[in-house]
Amino acid sequence: MKLKDLVLIGSGGLAREVLWHLNNENKQTRQYNIIGFVDNVPALKDKTVNGYPVLGNDQWLLDYEKEVCAAICIGDPNVRRSVYDKYRGKRNISFPVITADDASYSETVHFGQGCIVCPSSALTVNITIGEFVIIDLHCTVSHDSVIDDFATLHPGVNIAGNVHIGACADIGIGTSIIQGRSIGENTVIGAGSVIVKDIPANCTAVGVPAVPINTH
Repeated sequence: MKLKDLVLIGSGGLAREVLWHLNNENKQTRQYNIIGFVDNVPALKDKTVNGYPVLGNDQWLLDYEKEVCAAICIGDPNVRRSVYDKYRGKRNISFPVITADDASYSETVHFGQGCIVCPSSALTVNITIGEFVIIDLHCTVSHDSVIDDFATLHPGVNIAGNVHIGACADIGIGTSIIQGRSIGENTVIGAGSVIVKDIPANCTAVGVPAVPINTH
């Protein structure tokens, strides 16, 4: 089987973690030829990160003409969306769903393009995941939940059934969300929060139980 060339967009902690689980996956069922990182930090150009070259910045990939897969490994939802907006017209670039070998999910979980599911996360049944959603380490998502485009679940987030997470929501590490609640788009939930009521869009909410503390 011919391997698919893949670049990791970003070279920070999340990108290096994705590289780690891709390399673990490749030991079992090799799918990708990882050719390196793309990063806009000028000092990183021509450097090596965890054994792989930093190929250049966004313009390097925009100028690249061969067929290539890309994973946008950037935790901030709005930055991730702005990066995708640069590339969305490039037909030679595809954005596969990347799931760690030990992540578990049923056949009734639907992923949009560009999603990343990190090790030890579990998604149960009848779940809809939008495009470019990141589900970090040790998260759980229960039945009939919906997570919209570009949302980020940081490590250890636990989501009960029938929860709706809006686009570009940023759910902090260790957050728990009880059944049937919703979090609006562009909302930030602080680490360790417990969501027992709906949280509106465009705010930051923290605490146990979580309450909005500002709008943005």
